[in-house]
Amino acid sequence: MKCNYIRTQTIKDQLYHNKVLMVDLKINYPHLDPGYSGNSSRFNMHYRQRARKNYYYASSKFYQAAVKHYNVSQVQDFPFHNFEFIEVFEATYCNKPLISLFFDVYEFTGGAHGTTVRKGNTWDMRKGMLLALEQLFKKDYYYVPIMLACIESEAARRQITGTDHYFDNLNENIRKYFDPKNYYLDENGIAIFYPLYTIAPYASGIQVFVVPYQLFGDNLRYNFCQT
Repeated sequence: MKCNYIRTQTIKDQLYHNKVLMVDLKINYPHLDPGYSGNSSRFNMHYRQRARKNYYYASSKFYQAAVKHYNVSQVQDFPFHNFEFIEVFEATYCNKPLISLFFDVYEFTGGAHGTTVRKGNTWDMRKGMLLALEQLFKKDYYYVPIMLACIESEAARRQITGTDHYFDNLNENIRKYFDPKNYYLDENGIAIFYPLYTIAPYASGIQVFVVPYQLFGDNLRYNFCQT
């Protein structure tokens, strides 16, 4: 679902030590057009502050770790590869009053590969507030069993067809690492994601399972756009 009123703002920088590049960083963050009706100023301030906080981290602690790694490489005579800090976002659902996005933060610190951490955000723009997963549902409705059953079924299908590969004890891991904070919306349903290394090896990436809205019947608080 394309979000025509969300623009991308970018912070880019390259941080050096002894004329050697230590950290290459880029932070993309969302900005709502002034014409959007709703609490756009709160939304924009939230992500502007988040971007600045991440820039401060990348230019301080992350940079200091890169310098330390560089100094060790000079003493021990091994190649130094600059660190990278990259944050991107994708707006996945934009149907008033809801906006949903996810953010991926990638950090590379000179190893075999970097690591990516995902975070999902869903806003009720009428109220100007972020929604916890339980706030999508009517009071006292227990949505977790339906989600887990759907996720287990889809994971089994992917495993059988060879689409993805998972660690042993798949269903146990799906339940163990289910985290209601790890969600966002898309036009087809509620997307639940599992961080790297929780249920699958690194090569399989962040695992995402979309639970269709219709599985929850009339227990949703919002009228979702469904295909």
